[in-house]
Amino acid sequence: MSAISKPAASRLSRAVPFAGTVRGYRPAWLKRDVVGALTVTALLIPENLAYAGLAGMPPAAAFYAAPAALVLYALFGSSRQLISAASAAVAVLSAATVSAMAPAGSPRFVVLTAALALMAGLISVLAGVLRLGRIAQFFSSSVLTGFVFGLALIIALKQVPKLFGIEGSQGDFFERLWFLVTHLGHTHVVTLLVGAGSLLLLLGLERVSERLPAALLVLVVSILVSALLGLDARGVHVVGKVQAGLTTPRLPGVGLRDFVGLIPGACGIALVAFAEAIGPARMLAARHGYEVDANRELVGLGAANVGAGLFRGFSVGSSLSKSAANDAAGARTEVSALLAAGFTVVVALFLLPLIRLLPDATLAAIVVMAISGMMDVRELRRLYRMRREDFVMAMVALVGVLALDVLPGLLLAVGLSLFLTVYRASVPRLSELGRAPGTLAFNDVRHTPRPLTVPGMLILRPNEGIFFANATSLRDEIIERVRRTGRPVQSVLLDLEVTVDLDVPGADMLSALRDDLAQRRVTLMLARVMAPTRHMLERTGVTAKVGAANLYPQVLDAVVEHLSHAPAVTPEEQALLRDGLHRLRSLVEEAGSTLDASEGVELDRLQDLGQRLGRAESELDTLGGAPH
Repeated sequence: MSAISKPAASRLSRAVPFAGTVRGYRPAWLKRDVVGALTVTALLIPENLAYAGLAGMPPAAAFYAAPAALVLYALFGSSRQLISAASAAVAVLSAATVSAMAPAGSPRFVVLTAALALMAGLISVLAGVLRLGRIAQFFSSSVLTGFVFGLALIIALKQVPKLFGIEGSQGDFFERLWFLVTHLGHTHVVTLLVGAGSLLLLLGLERVSERLPAALLVLVVSILVSALLGLDARGVHVVGKVQAGLTTPRLPGVGLRDFVGLIPGACGIALVAFAEAIGPARMLAARHGYEVDANRELVGLGAANVGAGLFRGFSVGSSLSKSAANDAAGARTEVSALLAAGFTVVVALFLLPLIRLLPDATLAAIVVMAISGMMDVRELRRLYRMRREDFVMAMVALVGVLALDVLPGLLLAVGLSLFLTVYRASVPRLSELGRAPGTLAFNDVRHTPRPLTVPGMLILRPNEGIFFANATSLRDEIIERVRRTGRPVQSVLLDLEVTVDLDVPGADMLSALRDDLAQRRVTLMLARVMAPTRHMLERTGVTAKVGAANLYPQVLDAVVEHLSHAPAVTPEEQALLRDGLHRLRSLVEEAGSTLDASEGVELDRLQDLGQRLGRAESELDTLGGAPH
C-alpha cells in the first residue's frame, strides 16, 4: 500500500470500521460467522415479531426494520459481535411516544413510528459526530437498573392479559394491574393453556441448553399446534394474515409539528439505546482483545435507526441475548450480522405467511421470557447491601416509571442521574495530610498509621479539580477545618497535585480564600501546582495575590519554610518544633546521601533544605523558642 493510500485507508476505517475488518478478514472465520448468523436469525425472528407488538406495529414491520438495522450497525458500529435489533425497552418507549399523537394501529401511527426511528437515529449520529460518547458516564448505572426494572414490569403487565385471553386496558401501571386483578374471572381457558404451555416449553428448552433457539422452536410448535387443533376457531387470538415482502426506503410523510412532538421521545430512545448497548459492547470487546469507541457506537446505533425509519420499521437498540448468542456461536466479525440480515430477508420474502396461525399468547410468553432478565433483583440486593443511597435512587427510578409512565419515568431517571452528578461534584473531597513516621512522604492522615502533623500548619489536598460546582463548598470546608482544628494555625498549605482542572470561578475562590485566611492571620501556601493550573493562577492574578514566594515545588519545601519561621510560645510548641526540625533534617540528610551527582537538581534541593532546617533548629535553641 502506498504512503498516500495508507492515510486514506485509515480515515476510511475510522468512518466505516467494517472496512478494517474486510482488509484483515481470514477465510477460516467464515464458518464461525455463518453459525453465528444462523443463531442470531433463529432468535431474531420470534423476538422481533413480539417486540413489533410492543411498539404497536404490525408483525411485518419487524422484518422491515431488521435487515437495515443489522447491515448499517455492522458497517458503522465499532463492536464486532454486538447485534443491533429490536429492543423491548426501545419498543415500549416508541409506543409511548407515538400513542400520544395517533391511535395505535392506524396508518398515521405507522408513519409517526418510522419518523420517530429516523429522528432518534439522526440525533444519535449527530451525538457521535460531536463526540458526545462520554455522556454514558453521567447516566448512573444504579438509576438505570431501577428504570429498566420498572420498564420490564410495565412490559410484562401489558403481556399478561394476552396470556389469560383478557382484553388489555389503558392507564398507568397500577390502573392496568387493578383491571387485570378484577377481570381474572374472564380468563379464556384455552388461551391460558397455550400461554402457560409456551412459557413452560421455553423454560424447559432453556434448561436443556442455552444454545438452543428456544423461542424459535416454541414459535414453530405453537403454529403447528394451532393449525392441528384449529385454535383460532376455539377463540384463541392469532397473528392473522401477514403480507410477505419488503418495503422500499422512503422518507416518512410527516410535518414539522409532528417532528417537534417526537423530539422528546427521539432523544429518550437515542439515550436508552446507547446506554443499554455500550456496556455489552465493551464487555465483548474486552473478551476478544479489541477496543470499542463510544462515539462510533452512537453513529452505528444511529445509522441502524435511520435505516429502520426509512424502511417503515420501528426504533431499534441492541440485543444482549442475541449478541451473547452470536459470540457463543463463535462469530468473529460483523460478517455474522450481514449474513443474518440476508437470512432475515429470505424469511420476509418467502416464509412470513406461515406465521398466520401463531397465537398471540405465544408471542406474549416469548416477550415475558425475554424481558425477565431486565428484572435484576440480584443487582438491587447488591445495591442495598453496598450503598443504601444507590438503592434508594434505583427504587425512586423504578417507582417513578410505574407511577408516571415510560417517558416521564425516563425524564425522572435522567434528572436523577444529573442531580447525582452535580451533587457529588459539589461535595468537597478534601484530605488532610500528615507525615508518615520515618519518611519524607505526606499522606492522608486517615490512611497513615500515627501520622505526624506539622505544628502551626494545616496541610490539605483537594482530591479533584476545582471548578464552579465545588469551589464554594471547598472554600467553606477549608475555613471550617481551620476553625475547628484544636491547635493554632499560622499556615494553610494546599497540595494541588491532583488539581489538573481549574476554571475561573475556582481561581476566584482561591483568591477569596487567601483574603479570608489573611483576616485570620493565616498564610495561604500552594504546593505541587500543575502546569495548566499554574497558568490559570497567573492569568487570573492569583499568583501575584498569594505571592510567588508562597508557591512551592513540593510539600516538603513548604513545610521547611513554615518551620523556619513558625513562632513557638509554649514549652510544648517549642518541643514539637525542635523535634520536628531535628527529625526532618535527619531524614533530608539521609535521603540526600542516597543520591549521586547525576541527580544534581534534586541533590541540591535536599542539601539546601537540610541547611535551612539546621539553621532553624540552631536558631530555636539559641532563642529558647521565643517568637521571631
